[in-house]
Amino acid sequence: MGALALVFNYIPYVGPAILVVILFVVGLISFPSLADAALAPSLLIALPTIEGHFVTPKIVGMRLSLNPFAVFRCLAFWTWLWGPVGAFLSVPILIVALVISNHLVADTQNELPG
Repeated sequence: MGALALVFNYIPYVGPAILVVILFVVGLISFPSLADAALAPSLLIALPTIEGHFVTPKIVGMRLSLNPFAVFRCLAFWTWLWGPVGAFLSVPILIVALVISNHLVADTQNELPG
């Protein structure tokens, strides 16, 4: 079942929904009560939701901070230029631009020893 979850996870929205239905049907066949059958599908919905909305943003947010105004400007510009595709790609483009600019421009100050 884990390999099936791995494969279906790469199909956005539809893949996890199919997996939830499969888990629920297998649960109905395997367990006598409806609550026991719904346990695995509800965990499959709850755990990735918690990870995707709370855990990963917290970890990424500690490492990478973006100016909200820059995100808004970038979103407005790329949406204007490319439409919905630009809106989808605007933040990754901003992150790549910030990483490249941070590596190209040295932001060190000379300090006196001692």
